[in-house]
Amino acid sequence: YHHTAPVSSIYALHEALNLVLEEGLENRWARHREVHLYLQSKLENMGFRYLVEEPYRLPNLNSVFLPEGLDEAKLRRQLLDQYNIEVGGGLGAFAGKIWRIGIMGESCTRNHVNMLVGALEELM
Repeated sequence: YHHTAPVSSIYALHEALNLVLEEGLENRWARHREVHLYLQSKLENMGFRYLVEEPYRLPNLNSVFLPEGLDEAKLRRQLLDQYNIEVGGGLGAFAGKIWRIGIMGESCTRNHVNMLVGALEELM
């Protein structure tokens, strides 16, 4: 066999599953929903609006239009360079029009939302 086995990936999967078992699957789903709603309220108060209507949204991926007058690429670059926060830009027809903000797994916390919102408040 001429390939290296993905041993580190197996260890990572094992640890990730342990974290899910430790928290409990239903608790994990509830946390993602709660943090999504928290992020939604913060972003909407800052003038962001959601691409997807409420009943169809995923709590893990927040696709939002930026407030008028903001240069989305410049603001994303500032978030990355100055705060080490990476936000995905829109794809296809939504390139340059929306952001894709992910809150998943261990980064799905109010603290992570507060760091993003604090950085946005300073930059906007």
